[in-house]
Amino acid sequence: MADGQAAQRLGRDRDDYRLCFGPTNVNIWSVGLAVEAMDGTEAVKRAERFDIPPHTQRERAGHHWIDVARGFLLHGDHDKATRSLYRAKETAPQQAKYHPMVHETIRTLARARRRADPVAHLATWAGVRNT
Repeated sequence: MADGQAAQRLGRDRDDYRLCFGPTNVNIWSVGLAVEAMDGTEAVKRAERFDIPPHTQRERAGHHWIDVARGFLLHGDHDKATRSLYRAKETAPQQAKYHPMVHETIRTLARARRRADPVAHLATWAGVRNT
């Protein structure tokens, strides 16, 4: 039986022994798997198909928003990636602050922004260093 089928049979989210399982967790993992496969468009589509219920563990919901940010980054939507990082920060601040994928996503967004900034581009071309 596939995880999705098992989650549907269970019918609701459970957290027995801190082993979170149910429809919400299956949906969260489906987004993460698309991100790991480097398919941002699929990750974004999957994320749009469901909402995170208020009873979801903050760590799971925070991780979801981190994955959604990575999905939007891969998809090419930097504004939505940034908004998703803020959602992760609001949901699970400590997790978001120290998670290596958050750091990598922020670095990538910052590099892209610097490349798009005409003054930064001109400064790089002219060899002017930011002091």
